[in-house]
Amino acid sequence: MEQGLIIGYDLCKDYCRISYYREGEEEPADLAFTDEQNPYLIQNAVCRRSGTAEWLIGQEAYEAALFGAGAIADKLLTLVAKKSFATFEGVKYTAEELLFHFLDESLKKLFAVTKEHRIRRIVFSVQELDATVLDAIVSCMKKLGVDRKDVHIISHTESYLFFVLSRSRDPWSNLSVLYDFSGDGLNFYEMEILRGMQPNVASAKRTFLEEGFSIDILDSSAGKKMADSIMTSSVERMIAKKLVSSCYLSGNGMDSVQEWGGNFLRILCQRRRVFFIENLFAKGSVYAAIDGLEDAPKTPFSVMCEGRIRVDISVDVYKGLNQQTMSLAKVGANWYETRSTFDIIPDQENALKLRVKKVGERNPVTIEIPFESLNRRGNKLSRLRVSLFFTRDNIFTVSVTDRGFGEFFPPTEAEVHRTFTVE
Repeated sequence: MEQGLIIGYDLCKDYCRISYYREGEEEPADLAFTDEQNPYLIQNAVCRRSGTAEWLIGQEAYEAALFGAGAIADKLLTLVAKKSFATFEGVKYTAEELLFHFLDESLKKLFAVTKEHRIRRIVFSVQELDATVLDAIVSCMKKLGVDRKDVHIISHTESYLFFVLSRSRDPWSNLSVLYDFSGDGLNFYEMEILRGMQPNVASAKRTFLEEGFSIDILDSSAGKKMADSIMTSSVERMIAKKLVSSCYLSGNGMDSVQEWGGNFLRILCQRRRVFFIENLFAKGSVYAAIDGLEDAPKTPFSVMCEGRIRVDISVDVYKGLNQQTMSLAKVGANWYETRSTFDIIPDQENALKLRVKKVGERNPVTIEIPFESLNRRGNKLSRLRVSLFFTRDNIFTVSVTDRGFGEFFPPTEAEVHRTFTVE
């Protein structure tokens, strides 16, 4: 059995949680950053100590900045998404560089606790699957020496789904729901098994509650009463008439729910099992990582949720005299990791014809990308490179580029570029 840590990050806008698993252990463990309140939570903040090359993160970073020992940058994912910069002692750092130092220092803390420095697989769970942020995370992990195939990024929705599936069957025999109340706001999740399909589908979705409120509302007694009222109303609206097997609560806003959410808990707990899971998304990321290992037993379900593709995309090609169907994207695949590139030599064709079949629909539709000016040399005298990639789970782009034709025709700058949205 391959050795090394299996790591799950819950990487939010303003804080982070980390869980990890080693072969032979029963459950993932949570990394404690402090002995104080909320020990498993660390703020997404970095500080370079003045006059040194030392980097501090979390509460240590805030304390150093408070006492004038260095400058600080926080809310790192927001900075990355905006491609911002920060200047420490006259040195300008990109947001990606700041994120690199945060991940580097947080992993050092994990390695110090576990006495293990090898990473077998690491999965990051984020609220919003922003391509700029995802690219930055992958780039940082590459700089830290982690192989690309061992780095994966999923949505909070998918992390929740894998956490629920890791439980015994009873909690997900019917609908399973989650209220997550954190600095990202109030989010409601549902997970259910769609039977009658081959294989059965584990489906999850997230709803950002419009009446969602800032966690700062809990700072006053009036705010706590309002929070209790809003949460109680959401239960009556979202799940009162549904058959729910289990309810989960997570997020630092739920740490004190017994103090401020009396009516909410009373109604939620009626004929339902309710669990508070402190590091739910971090643990779910670990379970998603385990499921992806080659030598691990796989979940018997096809996964359908935010971050997963809902279409099959294919194209017919000839190899020699034999016609073949080439799959370019499959339902249930991670959109960020789905990329296809191949070369073709058109034979009496003036357009690339892709078949797109949405999940749940019987018949595919055909979309055409005209070659336009790419194929002017005559039949079988052009080599075209086709690339397909997704920019969200429901948006994909196809580009066709002229690659020339051997020694006879050099490549040109000609390109056809089309973007499609799956409704």
